[in-house]
Amino acid sequence: MKQLVYIGLGSNLGNRFTHLEDAISDISYGLQSEILAVSSIYETSPVGVENQPDFLNCVCLIKTNLEPRQVLNKLLAIEKKHGRNASSVNLPRPLDLDILLYGELSLKETGLIVPHPRITERAFVLIPLAEISPDLKHNLWEASVAEILASSSFFDKVEKVGSIRCN
Repeated sequence: MKQLVYIGLGSNLGNRFTHLEDAISDISYGLQSEILAVSSIYETSPVGVENQPDFLNCVCLIKTNLEPRQVLNKLLAIEKKHGRNASSVNLPRPLDLDILLYGELSLKETGLIVPHPRITERAFVLIPLAEISPDLKHNLWEASVAEILASSSFFDKVEKVGSIRCN
């Protein structure tokens, strides 16, 4: 059964825009999925780390037949293809891909938590997510994405800088 999956994309090394653009294509092909929407690209300050370049971030919505673990494995392979080292947690990276939501699924496994555990705490995720699905509401949340965003106070830089064409 096809599932709607929201994926967060980020890059703060190399040609950040090209990494995101290529990743969207890789996601469509590698996950045998239909890209339904891609948010604008936002330049954002790194969260929880210092002395790193700013990120470019966006969110895409896909429809796929793959199971959550299969999606994760494909995303990790795409990150590796773009030069991400497995040990680059909290270090600058050419590409960072996260499963934000997988339908209404709630899942906690080693290396895979859905919805993403910090999705409602990060402006760089909520702003692009609200752009493409403002009324989205997961069964674990009491409010929609737009309502969560409106009731939050963020001080991080999140500036719209462009867009990726979705084929």
